[in-house]
Amino acid sequence: MIGCLLLFLQTAVGAPPNLVVRHGDAIRTVPAIATVGGLYVRADLLAVALGGSTHNVATSRYRLTLGDANFELSEGIPFVRRDTIVIPLGLPALRSGQTFLVPYQLVTSVIPRFATGFNYDVEAGEFRIFSTAARRVVERPVPPPAAALPARENDAASMPPRRPRQRRLVVVDAGHGGPDGGMSGPIGPGPRIVEKEVTLAVSKLLAEALRDSGLNVLMTRTTDTLIALSDRGRIANRNKGDLFVSIHVNATGGRGAAAARERGYETYFLAEAKTEEASRVERMENEAVKFETGAYAPKGDPLSFIINDMAQNEHLRESNDLAETIQGGFRRFHPGRDRGVQQANFAVLRGSYMPAVLVEIGFGTNADEAAYLTDRVRQREIAASVARSVMDYLDHYEARVGGGTR
Repeated sequence: MIGCLLLFLQTAVGAPPNLVVRHGDAIRTVPAIATVGGLYVRADLLAVALGGSTHNVATSRYRLTLGDANFELSEGIPFVRRDTIVIPLGLPALRSGQTFLVPYQLVTSVIPRFATGFNYDVEAGEFRIFSTAARRVVERPVPPPAAALPARENDAASMPPRRPRQRRLVVVDAGHGGPDGGMSGPIGPGPRIVEKEVTLAVSKLLAEALRDSGLNVLMTRTTDTLIALSDRGRIANRNKGDLFVSIHVNATGGRGAAAARERGYETYFLAEAKTEEASRVERMENEAVKFETGAYAPKGDPLSFIINDMAQNEHLRESNDLAETIQGGFRRFHPGRDRGVQQANFAVLRGSYMPAVLVEIGFGTNADEAAYLTDRVRQREIAASVARSVMDYLDHYEARVGGGTR
C-alpha cells in the first residue's frame, strides 16, 4: 500500500502551492502535496497551523479537532464525519508511513462550512482564522428587582422590575467589525459615523441592560474584530441561545439630497423579502461576506438552503412577534420615522435556529440621525428600549407556553 502511495505521489506533476493560513497579522504555511488525483496536506501540520490537534482513533482512522469541531477520516474512504454528519469528499484520505494526508477539499470547503471561525478565500488563496471570542456565556447572579436599570432622562431608558423567570440566553450580535466597517456617513456635513463602532457601543449597552434584568447574555463580538456572518448563527446555536438580536445602522442607496433626508428605524425577521427596499437592505447587509472571503457570498447547495429554511420556519411566528415588540418600543421615543417590521433573507439570521431579528436603529446617512446614533445618552436609550422589548416578549411568550423552554 505504501509503495503504491509513493508511486502515486511521485507521478504528480508540477510544484503545488503552499496552503497559506492567516490569523490576523500572523501567517503560517502548510506544504501542499500534489498527486495525480489532486492536492493533499499533512493532517498534523494542518492541525498546528489551525490551532487544533490530531488523534489516531484506530489504525486507519484519524481525528482532527478544531475547537469544538471533530472531523474523523478513514484511510482510503472519500468521506469525512463531523459528529453525526457524513460529508462526501472528492478524494479519500491517505497514509504514508506514520503520516496521514487529508484532501485539500477538507480545507477549502468542509472546515469553513462545518467549524466555527474559519473561511477560505478562493481569490487570495488564503485560509483565514477569525476570532470568535464570545463563545462562552457569562453567567451573572440574578439580581433582585431593585437592581434593574436606574431611571434615565427618558422613560424608554428605565426598566421596570420583572417577576422571577427561567434563565434565558440572549445572543447579542454587533453588526460588522474589523475590516468590515459597514456603512459610513452622513451624506454632507455632520458628525462622522462608522456603523461597526455604533453597533458595538449599543450592543454592549444592550448586553449590560439584559444582564441587569437577570438574563444570560452572549455577545458574538466584544471588540473590533470580524466574525463571519455564518459563524454568528453557529455561535448562537452551539451555546443554545433562546433569542438572537443583531444590531445595525441603515444607509440609503443613493448620495443625493433626497437620500440624505431618509431616516427612521425598522426591525427585520428572516423570510423572503417582500419589497424592493427590503431587498436593497438585504443586499447591503449580506455584502459583508466579501470581507470574509474576498468574493461575494456563494449561493449554497439546495439541501443546506432547505434545511436552514425548515429550521427557521419553526421560529417564524416568534421572530415576527419579537420584531413587532422591538418596533413598538422604538415608537415611544425614537425621533425617526417608523418604517415598520420588514422581512428579508439576511445571511446573519439564516443559520440562527431560534427567534432572530435584525434591528436597523437609524440612518447613518442622515445628518440628524448620525448625530443621534453617536450620542452616548441616545445609545443607552436605544439599548434600554431593545432590552425592555426583549423582556416584554419573553413575558408574553412564557405566559403563552406556560414558562417552558422553546
